[in-house]
Amino acid sequence: MRQHIFRTMLPALLICMLLLLSSCAQTNTQPVKNKSATPASNQVAGLCNGAGETRNDITVSSLPAAQGNWPMFHGNVNRDGATTAGGGSLLTQAWTYCTGAIVFASPVVQNNILYIASTNDTITALALPAGKPLWQIQAEAGFYSSPVIQDGTLYAATNTGSIYAIDAHYGFVHWRVPLDVPGARLWSSPAVADGLLLIGAASTLSEHPKIAGQVLAFDAQTGKLRWRAYVEGSGISGGGVWSSPAVDIANNIVYVGTGDPDDGVEALDLQSGKLLWHWRSVVQDVADTDVGSGPLLFRDAKGQVRVVVGGKNGFLYCLDGATGTQLWQTHIADHIYSSPAYANGTLYAVGVLSGHQSMSVALDAQTGHVRWQHAIPLVVYASPALVGQTLYLAVGDSFVNGDGGVQVLNAKNGQLLQYMDLHSPVTSSPAVITAWLFVGGRNGLLYAFTR
Repeated sequence: MRQHIFRTMLPALLICMLLLLSSCAQTNTQPVKNKSATPASNQVAGLCNGAGETRNDITVSSLPAAQGNWPMFHGNVNRDGATTAGGGSLLTQAWTYCTGAIVFASPVVQNNILYIASTNDTITALALPAGKPLWQIQAEAGFYSSPVIQDGTLYAATNTGSIYAIDAHYGFVHWRVPLDVPGARLWSSPAVADGLLLIGAASTLSEHPKIAGQVLAFDAQTGKLRWRAYVEGSGISGGGVWSSPAVDIANNIVYVGTGDPDDGVEALDLQSGKLLWHWRSVVQDVADTDVGSGPLLFRDAKGQVRVVVGGKNGFLYCLDGATGTQLWQTHIADHIYSSPAYANGTLYAVGVLSGHQSMSVALDAQTGHVRWQHAIPLVVYASPALVGQTLYLAVGDSFVNGDGGVQVLNAKNGQLLQYMDLHSPVTSSPAVITAWLFVGGRNGLLYAFTR
């Protein structure tokens, strides 16, 4: 069974040698084609036709160069969702690529190649700026979290529990490690730091069965498990880690959000997984108030690390990164599902209100005081991206068919500058590089915009 689709112009001999090397590096490294029936994610009204095809909306020769990198969910290990990448503010649709299934994972970009993971078990590499497919692999299950690129390797986790290390240029698999936790799901987008791949494990969305939530660290070179940290103690169910880890590289600390029975944030030693502190937003959660969004890290005016996280109870919290002491809390909506963005002393968060509406909010990072609010007539699950003084919001209900698109706001005052109506919920958080923005939709399309 063919496992890789190579679309490069490499000589056949070189391709064979690469495949042979990847298969000999470690046993059970090749992705396994899913032989089951069509996934539920493919049974969605309005999915794009022509999976694997790029459709150009403007002349390829007029496309700007693709400069800069966005190598992981929310851009970096601080997960601040911000960049100073050049280009304009307003968007023009350049091209679309049809993955064939809902795209929950954010696109990632490195060295003029964009990588998109989809719920139909595929990861595809596209050459920028034109979006020409380079290679594609077929995994054994769908991808719901975003990949991460480090030192020429693309790391990605299928939802049902396999972690892949893939050569980012050619698409062959260095290693594949199945997760040894029956019933676990990997909603968490991995991070790579100091030679370790870090990821959180949680239950299914229904939490039946409820697994023991944990953070795992794998050797990034070999895939060997280096440490495992249980949220609720060894083998005790609960404490799911739905969120993506944020890493304070300077102080060797990993931060993750945690779910019931005690919702909150954990800080772990990067090299050992030792628990440093566990702050709780809710003790004995009985109302589904998990901290499912990923923590964001920033340094205050004195250089102290601050951790900001949103809970499904609608509160945004700021914690001292060293001790876990709560510094402030601000209620911004009924629920918060996404991670905030940060730059220049201001936080940008999105919360969901009753009646299928949302609210985008800018807050003083020092005090939590609200600076402006912007109402959104749709549900928002995706995390915002910030480029200089422009805020980009991917809007639309990820779990039902309906409207959606990308809002462009003035980050200083919340004024709506543009709305790109895509007639489909935008289900991934934006990825931004110089002169470009990329998002994925419920309709299976990856959208490429010039700025």
